[in-house]
Amino acid sequence: MATPAHRLESLQTQRGGDGMTGVAVIVDRGDAARVVTVLFAAPPHLGDRFELDDAVWEIVRLKDAERGFVARPVFLPC
Repeated sequence: MATPAHRLESLQTQRGGDGMTGVAVIVDRGDAARVVTVLFAAPPHLGDRFELDDAVWEIVRLKDAERGFVARPVFLPC
């Protein structure tokens, strides 16, 4: 898994007026990773999915003291 270039503690969770919450998520393709903000109606859980950059991503690791939420792309059958 690729490692982000900076620590996630500096990123803050943002709340919108529509009940959605922006959450920092590491999107990891295996060869590269980056941090994005994803809107969720509730805190993310393992297996939650979202769309980004024409791909479906799945939360595979929850936030802990060392690292934030991590998502990997889901390869759907054609």
